[in-house]
Amino acid sequence: MPSIDAFEPADRHGSADPTAVRRRRGPGRGGRLGPRAYRVLRAAHIVVSGGWLGVGIGKLVLELGAVTAGSARRAEALFMAATAISKVFPPMIMATLLTGVVLCLGTRWGLLRYYWVVTKLGLTLAVVVTALSLLDGLAWQALPIHPVGADAVAGGPVGLLTSLSGVYTATLLVATVVSVYKPWGRISWRRRSRSL
Repeated sequence: MPSIDAFEPADRHGSADPTAVRRRRGPGRGGRLGPRAYRVLRAAHIVVSGGWLGVGIGKLVLELGAVTAGSARRAEALFMAATAISKVFPPMIMATLLTGVVLCLGTRWGLLRYYWVVTKLGLTLAVVVTALSLLDGLAWQALPIHPVGADAVAGGPVGLLTSLSGVYTATLLVATVVSVYKPWGRISWRRRSRSL
């Protein structure tokens, strides 16, 4: 009989009750998370990563509004709002990475066993490193009240800042889709080590 994943709904395996879930008692075996811990961590990961995506979309909308604003005063207000939203980025990034890594290590997916996990981790780290190093400086330069960015509403750092926010939002959307569909299968480390 094929094994039933402890976290999959039983209706996929022929049960008459679609809400029934096969449960294990106590904590998981071999360092795996138990069902309750898995559900709590999974819910937390979905909430914080969804929040991070929402913040990215919000920043993009505010920055696009600032670029198309008719006045410097309106553009300044929109960029100030986008900068204020950026303050929640670091806690959301850390919470997303922490819950994601703990979920990977505590489930059958593992951290480096499947292509989709490695891809999602790589995309997340790329956004983190570049966003933290570039976005704050560009946002400060793009503010119309800043001397360097006095004429920035028409171009300069504003265009780059808005483009980066769009790329980051698209990257986070791709990471979300990858985590839903889980493409590409398992990484086979044995074949790679033998060929080297």
